[in-house]
Amino acid sequence: MTSLLSGVLLAISFVRFAASPLEPYAAAVHGVVAGYRLSGVEPDGDPLYQAVMKTELAPSGRLPRLNLIVDAYMEQFKPDTTPILPDFLHRNRPATNLGGFLQGKLLLTDDAGNVISIGSFVAEAFLDNSNSAIMTLYGSKSGYGAAGQIQGRFNLAKQGQNVAVTGRFTGHLSLSASARRQVLANAGKRMKPVEKIISQVSVTPHAMVGRATAKSQSVPLHTGFSGTQNKSPLRTPAAPSTSGKPVSAVTIAAAAGAILSFLIAALLLWRGRKQSLTT
Repeated sequence: MTSLLSGVLLAISFVRFAASPLEPYAAAVHGVVAGYRLSGVEPDGDPLYQAVMKTELAPSGRLPRLNLIVDAYMEQFKPDTTPILPDFLHRNRPATNLGGFLQGKLLLTDDAGNVISIGSFVAEAFLDNSNSAIMTLYGSKSGYGAAGQIQGRFNLAKQGQNVAVTGRFTGHLSLSASARRQVLANAGKRMKPVEKIISQVSVTPHAMVGRATAKSQSVPLHTGFSGTQNKSPLRTPAAPSTSGKPVSAVTIAAAAGAILSFLIAALLLWRGRKQSLTT
């Protein structure tokens, strides 16, 4: 739990950048869940999913419309594994009614899907479908054209064959001059497939967030994909192999004894029935 809180505080902490000045940011977000699939099982038995969201951020102040792609893993909590975490958007109180935790990466792109900046994404999923998210972009000093931090809530709603994403994010954001030119030059262009966009980042399952339970500590974490394998179809996890482990003499003796006891019991039962039939 200590490492978890350290990671959350690191993601929440505000970072100042030496690039262009950060501007106040407030924008509506809308889009769809582009992908959602079971990835594995955590050591405490919580299912682990990969979730990909394809969304658009409305213009805000002098900042143009941007596209936000999220590739994250979501751990879905059970009642007995739900941890005690601070509410991301109200840090002085605990997160109640918590149903899951998401952690991964975000990609800020132009309309064509060309990446402007990459950052971190953490979110809390609540049972009432109000999800709190915090996103941090690390700045042009790493070769990217955006910097800052935004946060807010988003909801999911079924719309036909799609799951719609709606919400609002606020915070501070900056774009370099070259990033602004790129966004304007590619405005209105058709976006490349989201699979090609997220293939530029490596996203791996986060450390277990839920509380371990005594009855499920031995459950292994299996994932059918990670890192650059995000485009690959999910593979059924194989059962842990026991080959190469020698069978002890005690185990053999116990098995032989069990078999012998079963045979003796069956013989006595058969003789008893035979005697009852002859009398």
